[in-house]
Amino acid sequence: MECRHIDESEVKEILADGNINFSKSDLNADACHKRYALEGTSHDDQKLRIIVAECNDNLTVITVIDLRKDWPCNCE
Repeated sequence: MECRHIDESEVKEILADGNINFSKSDLNADACHKRYALEGTSHDDQKLRIIVAECNDNLTVITVIDLRKDWPCNCE
């Protein structure tokens, strides 16, 4: 997330207040393999999409995307 200039507080904002983008979500899988695409605008005006998975009351953040800027990230 650092290379995309997104911090934990922004992720928490979108998790709490974002909207599900059903066209970018995968809800046809079994319970622990569904993927939800949450979208919203953070306090520093970044339009974000967060892909999350839920399994047994645990939420896992898979990726966080800035929808307005394609940051050059080298994730190793």
